[in-house]
Order: sequence, then structure tokens, then C-alpha cells
Amino acid sequence: MGQRRRQGQRTLLAIAGLGWLAYKVLQWGRQENLYGQVVMITGGSRGLGLALAREFARVGCRLVLATRDAQELARAQQDLTQRGTEALAVPCDVTNQEQVRSVVDQATQRFGRVDIVVNNTGILQVGPMPTTTVEDFATALDVMLWGALYPTLAVLPQMRARRSGHIVNITSIGGMVSVPHLLPYTCAKFAAVGLSKGLRAELGQEGIHVTTVVLDGGAATPPLASPVPPGLRL
Repeated sequence: MGQRRRQGQRTLLAIAGLGWLAYKVLQWGRQENLYGQVVMITGGSRGLGLALAREFARVGCRLVLATRDAQELARAQQDLTQRGTEALAVPCDVTNQEQVRSVVDQATQRFGRVDIVVNNTGILQVGPMPTTTVEDFATALDVMLWGALYPTLAVLPQMRARRSGHIVNITSIGGMVSVPHLLPYTCAKFAAVGLSKGLRAELGQEGIHVTTVVLDGGAATPPLASPVPPGLRL
């Protein structure tokens, strides 16, 4: 019973965390008047990604969803369409740079541009070091480092040309504190946090904002993240 109770508490915390972050996106949208902007979300077919998509939709954004599972993607697109939102759903493996470029190309052809990219795709591998393989580290880095870098590289040329845009990288406390039994995840998240903070320092002078969202386990508390421009706090 005690274990079930703890699991239930963690589930409630996760739900609360999703609600909190979605609420902050809604606030952000009201402050920045995001109506009509084009938002691309990786891993946007379920969980946090879908919750964020719904909130961006609520403030009038047009959505581009990219994830591997075509069936989940179709359900997410239908969900958003029923809410009155124009949504483009493209099956994509974010570890494949060509597929990511194709998503951005299709989004640009459909909507004319991509204003905001939310790099949300993640993977969690749990186990002690003796059971962890080199392939586990490679997979984690593929998904959570390259999977954030490829969409960023794909949208940067048009953002630079407009001197505007926003890149949001969803990371976790695993990128700030090394967690036992989660070494591949931790290494990849440390890399993602470093990438995000470095991008923010370099791209700010070009009019491109980068936000690093650092969530704790279950997304239950506010971000511990790097500073972002006034009025753009997630």
C-alpha cells in the first residue's frame, strides 16, 4: 500500500507540474501576444509536449508537431484541430537530421515561417552502471542532445534572416545534478543544458531568444532555469 501511495503521489505531482508549466505558457502568450505565431514542438503528441501544444493553441498559435509515432501524432493533431487550431503533424525521428530539416521545410511551406521551437523530446533509461552499455549513452545523447540541436540548426537560418525567433529547450534537474542509476540520461541532459545556455549567450545579439527550462522529477516545481528576456518567463 505504501508503494502504491507513493506512486500515486508522484503521479499527482507530475500532473500538477504539467498544469503549472502549461499555465505559465498561457501567461507568456498573453504577455507576448503570440496569436498567429508558428510553434514547432518535438515530442508533441503526448504528455508535456501535448499539454504545451494545447496551451499554445489556446493563445492562438499555429502548431507543428513532430514525433516518431504516427498514430499518436494523428490523435494529437485531431485533438488540436477540434480545438479550432491549425496544426501540421509530421512523423519524424529527431535523431535524423534530414527528417528534422524536412519537418521545418514542410512547416515553412505551410505557414511561411517557424517562430518558436520547443525541443521537448526525451528518453529515460534506468539502471546501475554495471548494466549500462555504451549504446545506452549514445541513444540518450542522440535523443536529448542531437535531438535538440538538429531542430535548432534547421530553423536558425530563417530566424537569423528575420532577426527574431525563440528556442525553448526542455531539460531537467538531471542536467544540473548527477543522478545515480540515470547516467546516460544525466550526461545527455548536462549536454543539453550546456548547449542551451551557450546558444542563449551567442544568439541574443541576433534577436533570437533561447530559454532553458529545467524541471525537477515529474515536472512538479517551477523551472530552475537560466534567465530569459523579461515577459518571456515559462
